[in-house]
Amino acid sequence: MDLPLIKLENLIIGYDKKGLLGSINLSIEQGQFWGIIGPNGGGKTTLLKTILGLIPPVRGKVEYGKDRSLIFGYVPQRESFDHIFPVSVFEFVTMGRYIRVPVGRRIGKEDRKIVIECLHKVEIPHLKDRPFRSLSGGEKQRTLLARALAGEPDVLILDEPTASMDIKGETAIMELIRKIKEEEKITVIMVSHFLNAVARFADHVAMVDKDDDFFRAGTIEEVFIGETLSRIFGLDVGIEWVSGRMQIISNR
Repeated sequence: MDLPLIKLENLIIGYDKKGLLGSINLSIEQGQFWGIIGPNGGGKTTLLKTILGLIPPVRGKVEYGKDRSLIFGYVPQRESFDHIFPVSVFEFVTMGRYIRVPVGRRIGKEDRKIVIECLHKVEIPHLKDRPFRSLSGGEKQRTLLARALAGEPDVLILDEPTASMDIKGETAIMELIRKIKEEEKITVIMVSHFLNAVARFADHVAMVDKDDDFFRAGTIEEVFIGETLSRIFGLDVGIEWVSGRMQIISNR
């Protein structure tokens, strides 16, 4: 039997040896789409950074089943980048390729070919010579996606990929992410506060709230129930299925 791609075993997340909530046990399999949700300050980003190996666990462990090492393609919030950064879209995406380039070797013809392929995957090859700082919000998000894909990752990590977008922009980016996942057969882990986006696109969800010492993970159907959403978000909501897809609706 294959090992999980990522396994969290008796994991306690936190900082300076101080745990934020009780132990977490979670297995993420190849090809799954996980949403991580919870209130602001609930521990979502801490969990994400622990999975990435950016901060150590307080206790417990994170195991990677594929040769004990994984390549992560990390897509941070676009606001985290200096928008006056003086590079072209092509140069920006090329930065994501360096994880695959041995020390001492320069970016070569094959690497540049992969960068162009990634620009096509996110549907912006025509922007390759444009300055990154001149792009719209949606174009910047696509560029960040291309940069993450350039490293040919095993897991795509998304931190609020539709933050500050209108509904049209949010839908376009989420449909693109779903298309990439299906075509690349890649595992996706996404932090989001858009409950309906998670319900529509993810197949598994982890709900985190350190203030309530709450963690629950499973399929969308197992975790997204009105009682749990009410407890964590204070929402009077229900669940409705429309054309085979879950939607969260207000009961008010």
